[in-house]
Amino acid sequence: MASSPCTPHIVLFPFMSKGHTIPILHLARLLLHRNATVTIFTTPTNHPFISASLANTNASIIDLPFPENIDELPTGVESTEKLPSMSLFVPFANATKHIQPDLEKALEALSNVTCLISDFLGWTLESRTKFGNPRLVSYGGATTPCVCTEKWRESPTFRTRVDDEILTA
Repeated sequence: MASSPCTPHIVLFPFMSKGHTIPILHLARLLLHRNATVTIFTTPTNHPFISASLANTNASIIDLPFPENIDELPTGVESTEKLPSMSLFVPFANATKHIQPDLEKALEALSNVTCLISDFLGWTLESRTKFGNPRLVSYGGATTPCVCTEKWRESPTFRTRVDDEILTA
């Protein structure tokens, strides 16, 4: 979808995990409500979830292929929900770097991009810098660190809690 020079065109690229994707989808709806042009990058397996979440909107969804034949990762896994074990999280996160060339081609094909909002994937900064527009970082799954920070600030006993102690709000 092309945007006019006056309409912000925000490109969103969430990490392939529902805890990161869902907040980005909420952001997409807010941006659309503010009349921004919104493009979301995802992978083919994650496309149906994003498409269903943004049904009845004019958001554009562009698929980027997830790398194949990555050591340690089962074929076809494109989200953390499909990992057979969270011990494969690091290889999964590292595999996303192989998406970079396709991301850059897709960014180059888009017009009037105002900024890229991506998750913690540091390599997206490198990609966005090539095109001269800013990149903002979203920490989609930030609820837990925020709650822990607030509890730490509120409670001196929380700072010295035992590792196996249950945290209550």
